[in-house]
Amino acid sequence: MEITFKYQGKIISTPNLEKKLKRMRISIDDIEIIDTPTKQIKQEQGLDPFYDDKEMVIIRSTKDNIRRICFITKGTRPPFKKLFEKVIWNPKTKTGLYDEILLKTMYYE
Repeated sequence: MEITFKYQGKIISTPNLEKKLKRMRISIDDIEIIDTPTKQIKQEQGLDPFYDDKEMVIIRSTKDNIRRICFITKGTRPPFKKLFEKVIWNPKTKTGLYDEILLKTMYYE
C-alpha cells in the first residue's frame, strides 16, 4: 500500500515512507500526509465499477468475419435482438446498424 504525502508543494507517493524520508533527509514533521481515496486507486489500476459484474464475449455472424466484443452480465447470454435493440435498423428513420436478417446469423463465440 502506497502512502501519499505533500512536501514543498509536491505530491509524492511511496510504498515505504520511512525509507523515502531517510533518502530525502527529512523527518515526518516536514511533510503532510494525504489520504488517498479508494476510488482514485481503482481508477489508477484501470478498473471501473461498471465491469464488476460483467464478462466479455465475442459475437460473430456467419455473413461476415467481424468480431463484435460486448460486455454482458456474468452467466447470461441475452438474445441478439435484445442485446442490439438500440442499434437495429429502422427503415422509417433510416438509422441503425443491424437488420433482422443479420441478427439471425449471429452467434456467441
